[in-house]
Amino acid sequence: MVKKRHFIIVISILLVGLIVGSFLDLQINQAIYSKGNMFGLIMAAFGTVPCYAGLAFLGGGLFGATLKRKDLHPAIRVTCYVLAVVAYGVSIYLGSKDVPSANAFNNESLRLPGIIISAVVFAGVAYLGFRACFKEDRKELWALTLVMIVIFTVGLLPVSYVIKLFIHRPRFRYVVYSGEIPFHNWWESYKAYKDYLATNPVYEGIKITKEEFKSFPSGHSGSAAVLMMFLPYFSSFYPKLKGKETLLFYIGFAFTLLMMFSRMLVGAHYLSDTCMGALLLMIVYFVVHVFAHSRGWIFNEEQPKQELAKE
Repeated sequence: MVKKRHFIIVISILLVGLIVGSFLDLQINQAIYSKGNMFGLIMAAFGTVPCYAGLAFLGGGLFGATLKRKDLHPAIRVTCYVLAVVAYGVSIYLGSKDVPSANAFNNESLRLPGIIISAVVFAGVAYLGFRACFKEDRKELWALTLVMIVIFTVGLLPVSYVIKLFIHRPRFRYVVYSGEIPFHNWWESYKAYKDYLATNPVYEGIKITKEEFKSFPSGHSGSAAVLMMFLPYFSSFYPKLKGKETLLFYIGFAFTLLMMFSRMLVGAHYLSDTCMGALLLMIVYFVVHVFAHSRGWIFNEEQPKQELAKE
């Protein structure tokens, strides 16, 4: 798999970005902000799709790997089937919610088409995962799908939802067009946002919601970082990709940087928001990965394979 030094390089870049942003967030956004920028809106609407497609792939893979294995306890088997279906369902929900949101095209009429398109596209991706894991009985693939599903869900939860419940940082775009809310650093929560929303503020005919106070950290950047972590593991599903793990990792990192820039471009996030979103995901990845590796559930090229821990 990817050697540690490459992770250290990426983490170092993100840490530098976080530090720089902590001092220059406002100035950077003032320099690059482009209201209604189409590239930024498209990335906001569809940029998370590769990440959520990865979750659908894992759901299909877990279903196939579980079906192939004959040594699982019935309770574990049923649990895995349920988890596989849930992973697919969650991928559809997450993949369809960004298009109509205030972060993208802000049009609720797009929600149903988004659900239908996500269900169809992700069904195909889930089938690819099913085929990749069903073609042979490999315990490590079964374990890998489980571990990566945990990383997806546990990683995205704090980045996209939990932390935002405590740090209500106003998005730069709203600081600009409201003229009423001052700039806040990432460690400064706008605790009075509920009282402010109670005044029913409206901008260009659209009622302002709490979504404008969820700047920190960036969920889109966290989603892109999930993809960055997952891409190298494609070599476990497709042996032809063996030896290309580092390339896949940096392709994921390039996409993450692109996502981070697009979020700043439309004023949805600051540099510190995007760097922290990606960093938090990488921290979750390492915690779960180290635990799974210590139990012998997943392997890398630096350590000889051992027999998978018994269930």
